[in-house]
Order: sequence, then C-alpha cells, then structure tokens
Amino acid sequence: MGFDLLTLGSQGVLTAQRQLNTTGHNIANISTDGYSRQSVEQRANDTVYWSANQWGQGVHAAAVRRNYDKFTVNELNIATSSLAYAATRESQLTLLDEIMSQSAKVIPGNINEFYGAIKSLSDSPSDMGSRGIVLEKSRLVVAGLNDINIVLQSLEMDTSDEIDATLRRINDIGIEIVDIHKALLKSPAVDNDLLDRHQSLINELSELSQVSVNQRDDGLYNIIIGSGHTLVSGLYSSELKTIHGDPDHQKRRLALIEGKSPKVINNKDMHGKLGAMFEFRDNTLVQVRDELGRLAAGFVISLNDMQSQGIDLKGNSGVNIFTDLNSEAIARGRVIQGKMSTADIKVYIEDLSALKTGDYQLKFDDNQYTLVDSKKNMTRVTPTGTPPSFIIDGLKIQIDSDLSIGERMVIRPVRQAAGQIEIIMNEPEKIAAQSYVSSVSRVTGQGDIKILTQGLQKEFQVIISPDASKFAVLDMKGNIFLDPQTYPPSSPISVNGTVFELYAGAAPGDVFAINLLPADGENGNLIRMQKLQTKKLMDGGHSTLIDVYEGLNTDLGAQRSSLARLENISRVEHDAAIGRVAEISGVNLDEEASNMMKFQQAYMASSRIMTVANEIFESLLNSTR
Repeated sequence: MGFDLLTLGSQGVLTAQRQLNTTGHNIANISTDGYSRQSVEQRANDTVYWSANQWGQGVHAAAVRRNYDKFTVNELNIATSSLAYAATRESQLTLLDEIMSQSAKVIPGNINEFYGAIKSLSDSPSDMGSRGIVLEKSRLVVAGLNDINIVLQSLEMDTSDEIDATLRRINDIGIEIVDIHKALLKSPAVDNDLLDRHQSLINELSELSQVSVNQRDDGLYNIIIGSGHTLVSGLYSSELKTIHGDPDHQKRRLALIEGKSPKVINNKDMHGKLGAMFEFRDNTLVQVRDELGRLAAGFVISLNDMQSQGIDLKGNSGVNIFTDLNSEAIARGRVIQGKMSTADIKVYIEDLSALKTGDYQLKFDDNQYTLVDSKKNMTRVTPTGTPPSFIIDGLKIQIDSDLSIGERMVIRPVRQAAGQIEIIMNEPEKIAAQSYVSSVSRVTGQGDIKILTQGLQKEFQVIISPDASKFAVLDMKGNIFLDPQTYPPSSPISVNGTVFELYAGAAPGDVFAINLLPADGENGNLIRMQKLQTKKLMDGGHSTLIDVYEGLNTDLGAQRSSLARLENISRVEHDAAIGRVAEISGVNLDEEASNMMKFQQAYMASSRIMTVANEIFESLLNSTR
C-alpha cells in the first residue's frame, strides 16, 4: 500500500512540476511577439484490476499543447494583408497628392500666365519685348511639365526598387520557413516554440502578400501566396523575382521561379503591401503620367497648329514654337515592340478631343489586326491607303511594315509627352501674330483651312456652295481660280504655288478669305491663340486644358479619401482579429498567477502523499522487528 501511495505521490509531483514549468514559461514569454500560450494536458494512468475492482494509478503529463486555432489565425492573416494593402495605398496616394498639390498652382498658373502674355502681345503685336515674354512664359509651362514628369519617373523607379526589396524579404522568409520545417522533422516531439516562430514568419509574410497555409500529411506545411502560388512546399522553397516584360522590356513583371523555369504571375494576384506597390506603379502613376501627357499634347499641338495658321513679322508662315509631337521619331517611339520585331509602326495624334489615356495592344493573327484598349475593349481593324493606316480614338496608326503573325505590341500615345516637350523657337519675331484667314471671312461652321506652302498667290478666297457639297477658289475680285470641286477635297489644293488643305465641317455659304501679305499691327492669329485658353479641346469637346489637370487632381483626391476609409475599416477588422487570437493564444497574467497557486498546492499535496507513504512504509518495517 505504501508503495502504491509513493508511486501516486511521485507522479503527482512530477505532473505538478511540469504544470509549474509550463506556467513559468508562459509568464516569461508574455512580451514575446507571436508567442502562443501553452498548457499541459494531463491524463489519469491506466487502472489495475484487483479484488473485483478497478483501482486508479494516479496521473501523468501527456503533452504540452499550444493554444492555437487555425480559423482565427487565418482570419488574422487575411485582415493583416488587407490592412497592409490599404495602409500602403493610402500612404502612396498621400505622397502623390502632396506632389500634385504643390504643382497644382504652378502648372495651371504657368499656362494662364502664358495666355495672359498672348493677350498682352495682341495689344501690340510688333513689340519685341512682349514677344520675348511670350517665349519666356512658354519656357515656364514646359519646365513645369518636364519637372513633374521627372518626379513621377523617379517615384516609379523608387517603387520598383521597393518591390525588389520586398521580394528579397519574401524569399528570405520562404528559406527560413524551410529551415524550420527541417528542424521540425528532426524534433522527436512537437516543438511548440518552433511552431510559434513558424507562425511569426507567416504573420510577417501576410503583411507583404495574401497568404494561406495548408498542413501536409507529413506534418509540414505548404505556404500559398497571392491567388494560388506556392512559395513553400514542405522542404522546398520557390523564388519570387521580377523579369523583363514582353514586349515592353523595361516594364518588369512578377514571376515565380520553380526549378529553372519562371512562371509569370499577374501582379494583381498578390494583395498586401506587394500588391499595393504594383498597383501604384502600374496603375496610379501610369494614370497621372498619361493625364499630364495628354495635357502637354493638347497644349503643344494646339499652339503649334495655330502657329501654322499665321504669318510672322517677316511675312513667313508660322513655324512650331514647341517640339513637334507628331514628328516621325516621336510617332515611332509611341510603339513598344519586341527586340526581334521587324514591324514599322507609327502613331500620330490626329484629334485631341478624342485622345484617351492608357495602353493599347495591337495584335496580328490570321491576317487580321486587332486593337485592345486599356479597358479590354477589342476592335478588329483593317488598315487602308498607302501606307496602310487606320484611325481610332484620335490616333492615326500607320503600318509601314506589317507585324509577324502572332506578334503583338504596345501603343502608348501620351505617356512620355510631358517629358518630350521643349521650346524650339528662340526668335521672338517668328511668333505668328497675323492670321492668314482675314477679317472679311464669313465662317459659321466648324470647317478650317491650313496653308501648307506659300506661293505667288498671296490673296484669294475659298467659297463653300449653298448646299456645302462643293467649293471654289476665287481671287478677291471674284475671278475664278479653281472651278467648283467636291467638298471636302481628298488632297491638298494648289493655286499659283500656294498649297492649302481644306477640312470638312464648313457651313453652306462659308467664305475663307486668305491674305498672306504681312500687315503691321495685325493680331488675328493671337486672338485665336488666346481663345485656346477657354476652348474645350479635350474629352470630346467637354474639357479645357486646365479642366484636364483639375480633373486629375480631383480624381486623386477621391481615391485617397476612399482608401483612407478602407484603411480605417481594415484596421478595425484587423484589431478585432488580433483580439480573437489573443483570447485563445494570449497569455493572461491573472490566469497564470491563479494556475501557479493551483499547481503549487497540487505539488505540495502530492509531496505530502509521498511523505505519508514513507511514514506508512517505516511503520510496517518497525512492526516486523
């Protein structure tokens, strides 16, 4: 009997000791990040049969368990990824909003000052000082757009560097998880502290990307990131990296290296901080640069076009003030194609009002061209003419040399425009103040005329028929130079060496009176330039140039506000998820103190059983002497 009591007491002491050790371990790690509270699972020993009864044999410590719930931890991982995404996006947009707010006064202010200088020059068209001010204000507009474009390019490069740093950390986490898996395999029993370290790495990974964890039959884990991409499978870790884009070699995209072959991943699959950085680089910054490019193109092309419709102080036709955004080099530069491509494609801006932002993809399959815009709208196109071309969204896409079958290329109409524009006019006298469409013209429709080459004929008039189906060219006295022809003409018209283009849209009876003789003090073309300030050139005739910029700032502000609300909601959900995990896995000092007292008393009681057993045993020995 004494022996049985001694066994019961010793086992009780050992079990209480393990309970005390585990409680102390919990208390010591109350401030350890990622630590899960542990508890000892104790079980009664197997009973023995004796004298027609089953007699108990005491207790033993069966296992040490982590207080862990897979469902609540998975909720926390999802909430962590959502919060990291929202917080990163809100931070990015706050930075971008500050940058744009600083330039919000500069760029519109410079544009308005330019048109103010045009107005001042129209009061004294021959004044060289006023002409010099117009060119100086032009330089300010160009400098403002160039500067903001440089800032945005720098921000794009910084984001790409941050993406690479994040990928390196994700890869390091994958390697660390594999090392933990190896240690788990070597461990003779479940190592709870090692599993806590494993979970801490998962928690960090969930900030960088969306994560899901699946336990395998061998006790190890598969770590899935994004929308189904395996980062860790047991003892094997894949590698995330960026690779060259196709066909845009400079636009690096995400890939998962499994073995030796890369698997391209859609950047939108990742979520978390990584997903936010890709969205900022590939969507937000692209939107801003495109809108600024559209503004730059509208400003420069409209003014260059107006210059070409006037006469300078020397009587010559006006030349460009700014870079020609429809030059052959720039038109070809709007096309991004593979290094091995032999195609020759040029993209010209034909209609500012129809100009849109975003990328286009031009594909050639089965002898059919297909154009896909940024909203994934697909249009089958058939190039016509010599060289073959087609018009879409205000763009003339000219195909000088065909794509190969199966080839695709990217078209970016205005992405680089804010950085491409420069002042190319240095002589103030070349500002074309005088309009060659004289004041005796009677124009009520939307038609227009453009002088391409000045010849011997300096004065003439173009008259549209009463039904607007024909036109004729007469001298200023009514003598016919050119008999009635079909309106609008399909090619330029020549009159005694003076070549002009006549555009569609004229009203019946419109008269274009042309005067190419220089006249001192004439300001007709300056007045037309000045009207560009308030003319709705963009968005199908609904927006001025300033409206485009203000619309961009308004949209960025709305995005920032929306993401600030999303961050607040995500933070509430994240805090709630942390609370649910803490209820299960967190260490509570009051509870641990209570357990300490309980297990201490159990230890002392078990020790007393051993003492009693020893006393009984000694009594039995003494009684036999």
